[in-house]
Amino acid sequence: MTAPVREKLLAAVTAAVGGEYAIPAPEDERDLPVTIVQDGQDEALPRYGASGWVTPIGIGTAQAAIDTSAMTSTAARAALRAQAHDMLAALLTALHVDETFGELAEGFDLAGQGIQTEIGKFVFAELQIRVRWQHVRGNPNLINET
Repeated sequence: MTAPVREKLLAAVTAAVGGEYAIPAPEDERDLPVTIVQDGQDEALPRYGASGWVTPIGIGTAQAAIDTSAMTSTAARAALRAQAHDMLAALLTALHVDETFGELAEGFDLAGQGIQTEIGKFVFAELQIRVRWQHVRGNPNLINET
């Protein structure tokens, strides 16, 4: 049986960022680095002869914090922010390599982004996107190419 377009799309987004789909958040540094992809509830789009959708997708990445023990607290915070922003930039770059994810989507819109740092432990970057796609009306396994 052919996989639904939505499943193929989620797999393509996950592959684009080198992530894993819907796994639990890391509990300690042994689980790092990790990138997690999680989808939300789709929003229907009006289309003639097709079923159009917008799928919200959150992409979070976590790494162990760089060693800041020899830095002042100000320098340490700046270094961790830089690390997190580099992670965010890597996610954005990976997503823009193919904005259609192998022609499964019409494209995506950025919906939000952010970083978090915890000195001496973890650094996080998160990105939210809204992917626009469609399938043949009544057949979620077939891409509508109109």
